[in-house]
Parts: sequence; structure tokens; C-alpha cells
Amino acid sequence: MTWRVRTKGDVWRFTVAISVIVLLGSLGLRFGMLSPDLAARTLVPGSAMALMLAAPIAWFVGRRMHEVHRLGTRLEHAINHDLLTGVHTRRAFYERTGPMTVGACAVIVTDIDNFKGFNDRYGHFAGDQALRQFAAMLTGNCRHADIVARFGGEEFVIVLRDAGAGEGLAVAERLAARVRASAIYHGAHTLRLTASFGVAALPPGGDMDTAIQQADRALYRAKHAGRDRAFLYDPGCDDAAIPMGTAAE
Repeated sequence: MTWRVRTKGDVWRFTVAISVIVLLGSLGLRFGMLSPDLAARTLVPGSAMALMLAAPIAWFVGRRMHEVHRLGTRLEHAINHDLLTGVHTRRAFYERTGPMTVGACAVIVTDIDNFKGFNDRYGHFAGDQALRQFAAMLTGNCRHADIVARFGGEEFVIVLRDAGAGEGLAVAERLAARVRASAIYHGAHTLRLTASFGVAALPPGGDMDTAIQQADRALYRAKHAGRDRAFLYDPGCDDAAIPMGTAAE
């Protein structure tokens, strides 16, 4: 049997369960080892003593199990989520998308335009703030079932479940507009950012890395078309694009 002590209510239930088990065990031993008359005469004080010993110990153990569960949950979150932005890490992204075998998806690759220049001008603290706000906008405008991950630096990948390429492009355009309209407050400065987006379709049973590479090529085209826009992967335009991860800022 595996005990799961996830909540404070579970601590109480664990305490009661262990106390009942100890009480029943005490009764069984008493009536099994003592004469009926002696067992009856010691029933109340013996049961009370068993409960007085079992209940606090069970409560203490339950609290520790609850704390271990909380620490384990926090550790798992830290492993699977980017510490700065709170979105999935690249490793967690592939763990979550690996089992995806049914349903078409849209894959979006995006990064902040001219982010190196932004960092150089305003400093890394402002850059970190921009990344956190950018990630919050991405997650805030996606569904719970969708996946948002930081692949490195200012580059993020989004997987929209059960969505076609057209839906993915609409989401990317909405995200570009949201980023464009949002201000970042840094001291006395009100700063603005833009981002570019590339979108590709991932058919049922398709290869995730291929879809990411196609979306990255569309992102490259969006960058060279002036940035602050979203493009859908087009083999005729994008097959000669540079490999994934080398799109211009």
C-alpha cells in the first residue's frame, strides 16, 4: 500500500487510519494472548494507551509525509520549469510532447525582436523583466492544454493542441499584437517590445523537430520582412532558410 499525503486533510485521514489500525491490532493481541476476563478488564485502559501512543506518532509522521510531498512537488516544478519565466524547460517540453500521437497541432516559434540591443541599452535586470512579461503574455493567451517552453535566451516554442496551421497563425498574430501593445516599466522608463513569430503545422504522427524547424524558418522570414509579425511556414519561401536557432534578431 502506498500512502499519499498531499493535503492537511490527508494528514488527518492518515492519523485516523493508523490509530484505528493500532487500536484493532491492540485488541486482537489482547484477546488473543490474555484470558477473556483479563482482556475485558484491560480493554478500556489498554485501548486508551494504544490511542495515546499511536495518534501523536501518526500525526507527526503524516506531517512529515506531507512536507516531503510538498518539497517533491516544488523540486519537480523546478526541474520542469524555467526558473526565470516559469514556463516549461526544453527537456520538459519534449517529455510532454513525446506521447502526442493523435490530433493535429500547430507549432509556434517566437522570440523578442532586437533583444540583445535591449539588454545592452537597459541592462540585464530590464531584460529579465521583459522575458518574464513576454512569457506571461504567451501563457496567458494560450489554453491550459497548450504547451509553452523556453528553448533558450529569448526563444520560446508553443504547441497548440488540436489546432490547424490557420488557427496557429491567428494565435501568433494575436500574440504579436499583445506584445506590441504592452508596456514594460523600468524605473522612470516606459519600454516597448515587439516579437516575431513563425508557425508550422504538426500533422498526426508528425515529427516535432521537423515542425519546429519549419516554424523557425518562417520566423526567420518574419525577421527579415521587418520583424513584429507572424508568418506561416511556406515551403516555396522557406526551404532555403537557415537552420533552426540562427534567425536574426
